[in-house]
Amino acid sequence: MPLFLEVWLPLTGSTLGAILYRSVTDISRIGPILTLLAVEFGVLVIWATYWMVLYPKYFTPFRHLATPSGRRWLYGNRKEFSPNYTWHGIDTVMESLPNNGLIRFYEALSREVILVTSVDAIKEMTSIKPYDFGHPKQVKYMMGRVTSSNFNFLTEHGHKLFRKHLRPAFTLGHTKKLMPAMWDKFQHMVRLMEGELRRDPETVIDTREYIRRVMWDISGEVMIGYDFKTLGHRDGGMGDRFAKVLAEFSGPAWVRMVMHYIDVRPLLTLMSPLFMKTGLGKSLNHIRGTLRQVITEQEVKFQKSDSKEPPGLDITSVSVATGIFPTGELVDNGMLFMTAGPNSSGTAMEWAIYELSKRPDIQKRLREEINRCFESVSVSTEEDSEISARLQSLPYLSAVVNEVIRCYPFIPLSARAAEKDTTLLGERIPKDTIFLLPVDVLNHDTELWGPDGAEFNPDRWLGEQAATGGATSNYAMLSFGSGPNTCIGQNMARAMLACFLAAFVQRFNVKLANAETAARLRPALFKRSEEGMMAKLEIVEA
Repeated sequence: MPLFLEVWLPLTGSTLGAILYRSVTDISRIGPILTLLAVEFGVLVIWATYWMVLYPKYFTPFRHLATPSGRRWLYGNRKEFSPNYTWHGIDTVMESLPNNGLIRFYEALSREVILVTSVDAIKEMTSIKPYDFGHPKQVKYMMGRVTSSNFNFLTEHGHKLFRKHLRPAFTLGHTKKLMPAMWDKFQHMVRLMEGELRRDPETVIDTREYIRRVMWDISGEVMIGYDFKTLGHRDGGMGDRFAKVLAEFSGPAWVRMVMHYIDVRPLLTLMSPLFMKTGLGKSLNHIRGTLRQVITEQEVKFQKSDSKEPPGLDITSVSVATGIFPTGELVDNGMLFMTAGPNSSGTAMEWAIYELSKRPDIQKRLREEINRCFESVSVSTEEDSEISARLQSLPYLSAVVNEVIRCYPFIPLSARAAEKDTTLLGERIPKDTIFLLPVDVLNHDTELWGPDGAEFNPDRWLGEQAATGGATSNYAMLSFGSGPNTCIGQNMARAMLACFLAAFVQRFNVKLANAETAARLRPALFKRSEEGMMAKLEIVEA
């Protein structure tokens, strides 16, 4: 489908240009060009008729799969042409349509995708045949556009190399070593919030602003061993501006929709010089330059050292010590860590505040557990080298962390593309077939999680169910993905959220000034509040 439009659009554009030229210079010779234009539009009509009318009914290899009724050629099975929230309505389709684990679904202009509905299908895709299904080309390109990385790790060979040599840096044991650095930054954040409240107890705290800054600083320290010193500064320099622009980055829904039908990568590549002159482009160059400088210093330090140990605890130091990755690839990996981590973990922290504000009983219970662990000494004033052991000994804190991650996946509807001709649940799958994984729906599925699966209930993660939350399948929660392609930083994400909650909840009682509108979602691919959490905080004295 995209190939035809990529040829047709420039040809038709050239024809229209010729018509404009002849209308100015010699209109008597415009007839043959108009005929050519009519032929081009006739071909477009034939092409559209095939893909929107004939193919879905007669020629698709998936015509025997369950399909929602009422397909319209313009909207497909959607209620609107370009929905702001792509995951909305998917649960209704899955519940109302009997299927074998795969549903044929049509997006706008009758673009065919396959909706994966069963854990058996997800297991086969992500664990049994993980390299048969990858990210769609447009997703890879847009990721690279934002981070200026070429993402070699997204290839099968690059991914295996990436996982093999970086896994030690993301183990639970290594994450514990990084938790004191996280903890110090969250304590700094809490003190700044407290200072603002001391000056004006009625002030409304913009938690998104604080979280954005603290997450950028934490990512700098634990990922690349560099302190951006963004927290506490209204003008945090280029790193601060990059973090803010990145947090706001999300193309309009219609742009994302167009990219499904037209490969705009060549056009965006041509526009790259202009993009790099924008505020975001300049910030990207600054961050990449900083990363390259830090990595080069670490490489020199490691080469001069007689020890084979990494020059630091941060992820990049561990990468340098492997000796596997060239400098350019280390910079690419660093850009990934610095963009993916702050956005996803920061969003989880916002949703944690939202749920706590609605549930004073959970706040109280969590605070009491933290106080018991720290013997009622204010966590914000305690020096504790064993902070990781203390926090990980708190079962209710761990339960709240897991429940936030379950209920609020950063990407509610994940897309995959067949990298080659393959099979799934016995069905023949042609290369480039697009699949949708309904992460948010499965994370709340009552058949997988029990009758209260749609509710926020941390207790499901206590006792004998601490490891599974009572789910009936290992593939019931897909917030971090599953199989070999599962998020390598999930231990890090959980540790950051635990540190944040412990520091925040022990020091503050939280209510929301925008309680009625805080859950309103931003039109985007991500499950993120449009406004953020505007908090009315009350200091809890030690």
